Amino acid sequence: MARLNIFWLITCAIFFGRSVVQCIGESTALAEKLTDSVYDKWKRPNSSGGPVDVHTRIFVYFIGSIEAQNLQFTAQILIKYRWRDERLRHDGPVLEGEESLRQQLWTPHLYLVNEHESRIMGSGKEDVLVSVTPDGTVLYSSRLKVSLLCLMDLTKFPFDNQYCPLELESWSYNTSQLNLHWEKDTPILVDSKVQMTEYALVGLSTNESSNVYSGLTPHVDTDIINSKFSGNYSCLTVKFHLQRQVGHYIMDYYVPSILLVVVSWVSFWLDPNAVPGRTTLGTSTMLTFITLSRNIGSSLPKVSYVKATEYWFIMCTGFIFGSLVEFAFVNTIWRRRKNVEIKKKNTRHILKSTLTPQLRRRELPGFDRSQSCSSLNVDNARGVQKSSSQTTLSVESICQIPFPTKPATEAPEPEKKGWLTMTPQEIANWIDKRSRLGFPILFIICNIFYWTVLLL
Repeated sequence: MARLNIFWLITCAIFFGRSVVQCIGESTALAEKLTDSVYDKWKRPNSSGGPVDVHTRIFVYFIGSIEAQNLQFTAQILIKYRWRDERLRHDGPVLEGEESLRQQLWTPHLYLVNEHESRIMGSGKEDVLVSVTPDGTVLYSSRLKVSLLCLMDLTKFPFDNQYCPLELESWSYNTSQLNLHWEKDTPILVDSKVQMTEYALVGLSTNESSNVYSGLTPHVDTDIINSKFSGNYSCLTVKFHLQRQVGHYIMDYYVPSILLVVVSWVSFWLDPNAVPGRTTLGTSTMLTFITLSRNIGSSLPKVSYVKATEYWFIMCTGFIFGSLVEFAFVNTIWRRRKNVEIKKKNTRHILKSTLTPQLRRRELPGFDRSQSCSSLNVDNARGVQKSSSQTTLSVESICQIPFPTKPATEAPEPEKKGWLTMTPQEIANWIDKRSRLGFPILFIICNIFYWTVLLL
């Protein structure tokens, strides 16, 4: 209290024009009052009456990085409490001090509900300031560095908005003993120079509520639990509305992935029989895109739902894989040897005839495949020679067996009218030409649908 008394003497003598003796008397009286056995710092103000009202104001002068993988963010804040203690009424100027004065007074025990880590800042000693006005109003300020948990919703990542809270709650006094309130004028102040690397602070919202704790714990005396820990506890909440800046992800993920999909379409301009070139191009673009996506997702937590980037990954992977499947399809057709008959030269008939080709019937002169050699004809044929003295059979070549020919009066099978013939190479090139236009159009349609749903 020595430094406090010196400060009191200087303030009293300069601003009130009193003598040193008078100032010493007032300082001693106030110091005795604070250290007197009548004042008990372990008892809250108005302990025999209603609850103590504690008013709070927070000044935010720094918000650090938002760690999505650990679901937390850091901030540096100046928090101020104000309450009235009738036991500290005195005649004289405002009494100010630091940690030494705080240890002489009753202070509310408050804690951060979503705290991961916190400490009072200060170089050499903690940044704590306490002042007591003549009417008994106590102002308590401290500068804190806090790391707070923030349960993020990453459904629309990286086009997501996060609402990260700071929850302040009474620890040892329920609502019948202590109530927390925000200051009516500007409860939250944010430094205009606050800047973040990945997010932008677009709004703040405050709320006053109470948390209910039942206190029913198995194998523990219920009366003891309910007497101290159960009940309603006053709580103050401020939510920081943070919007992610998407410029980094547009330039480092979306634009490169679009270019990789476009590069995979280069194979449509290569020869369908260029196996090494088209295979290398398709696999390299696929592996590069997978590596790019893994780098983006490595900084995110493993959640059970599907994020927007994963939908994009599935869409782009489908187009790159589709170009590989298209190459395998046209290369298979290219290696065919027989021509394909089609009714009309359009997409439906070409694909139908290609997938289920109508093979030409083998025409053998004087051969009717509906007839076969029966056992009776074989027995009657002159190619069979049976010997009574031998148990073996000898059969002449089946080519020497005469087969009946068609009657001369039977008309030849009529030719199909309006049918065209395409070589396998023509069909393969035709599919590549359609893919050069079909894949980009389908990709544009998928992009319109993706961005419309994402940004609404």
